[in-house]
Amino acid sequence: MEQAKICKHNMRCYPIYRMLSYDFLFFYTINILFLTQVKNISPSGILIIDAFYSIFGILVQFPASYILDKVGRKKSLVIGTLFNAIYLLVVIFSKNLTQLILAEIASAMGFALKDIASPSLLNESIPITKRKSEIFGKLSGKAMSGYYILNAISLIISGFLYEINGYMPMMLSLAIVIITFILANSFYEPLVLEDEENKKEDEALSIKDSFKFILSSRRLKSLLLYSSIMLSLIYILASSEIYLIEELELSSSYIGIIFAILGIISGIAAQKQDKFQKIFKNKTLTILGLIISLSCITSCIGFLLKLPIIPTLIIILISYGFKYAVVGIYNVLITKYFSNFTNEEIDAKIYAAQLLFNSILSATFGLVASAILARIDIVNSTLMFGTFFLVLFIIVTIYMKNKLGLKPEEYNKEEVKYSKIKEII
Repeated sequence: MEQAKICKHNMRCYPIYRMLSYDFLFFYTINILFLTQVKNISPSGILIIDAFYSIFGILVQFPASYILDKVGRKKSLVIGTLFNAIYLLVVIFSKNLTQLILAEIASAMGFALKDIASPSLLNESIPITKRKSEIFGKLSGKAMSGYYILNAISLIISGFLYEINGYMPMMLSLAIVIITFILANSFYEPLVLEDEENKKEDEALSIKDSFKFILSSRRLKSLLLYSSIMLSLIYILASSEIYLIEELELSSSYIGIIFAILGIISGIAAQKQDKFQKIFKNKTLTILGLIISLSCITSCIGFLLKLPIIPTLIIILISYGFKYAVVGIYNVLITKYFSNFTNEEIDAKIYAAQLLFNSILSATFGLVASAILARIDIVNSTLMFGTFFLVLFIIVTIYMKNKLGLKPEEYNKEEVKYSKIKEII
């Protein structure tokens, strides 16, 4: 098939695949209830599981990059989906914490392969044009918006199904993974216009040269630092935020509805990310970091003031609403930022480096958060998390000053254009 048809097909299929495969539908936030109520795992145990996921995420980055170099983007998506299926099967049949921790190996490998291969496949499927970054953001925004809406629907359904049988949402999640396996097989590998000998040479040098490029770019280092801190906070909140809701003793059905509404907020925000960026421009990442850390702090106000259930719930929902809006915008924009540094020689390695740095910091913060949650109640723990990350974002903002833009033309050419021949100072 000719390149134009391959690009058109991949660009048309990508949003559908990504919205179904970005995360486990019918799984969140029921997975917290499933692990605590069905598998009898403690809240600190769940944070330990999350921390191990981040540790495994560090360990699998180089194998995942190697697999992608050897089999290509499409097959990496297929293999990654198979690992996700294995993960769900192990969780469903697990009997103790150790088995759940080991299951995270499959999950880490699955998402590493998919998270490296999918943006790379999209990036290489978009024709070279001045609007390439805009098209990338539009398709990514469409995919993320679709995911959040589907996730919202799945949360409502899974909340009710969970009350019937705790395993039913897990089986539906597995069914969705099977569908994404079929979709992954429908992609075409983007054609690379180079002879096989040069391709092999590029593969042999890409890891070393890509990290040399990353470490030489002040803007790219800033993005890696920021994204790692942001993702660490998102992971911690994903595990702890539901416990604040559970403190109000709501049923799983109501919890599902609440997080479904929040998911819709994320979907709308993801779709409008370009407008948000146009308003705040180069301060966009700073604003996102400050909002999410402040929302973490404000979500605890009702408990600290010992307000009645209804006012406390309203405060939590408003705080979570801001947090989920930030997550929706962030998930699209951060990939868009990184895509400005990529071409067919370096894109997969840039995304792999992002996941590697994210996993290192997420594992570190996750282990610390688990230790804190094991000793301090959920309200004070959440307050500590929010305060700590607020200070951290302020420090990172100072470091990032005058280092970040969004459009490729805003960067120094040496910071954007990758070349394996010329040393970048």
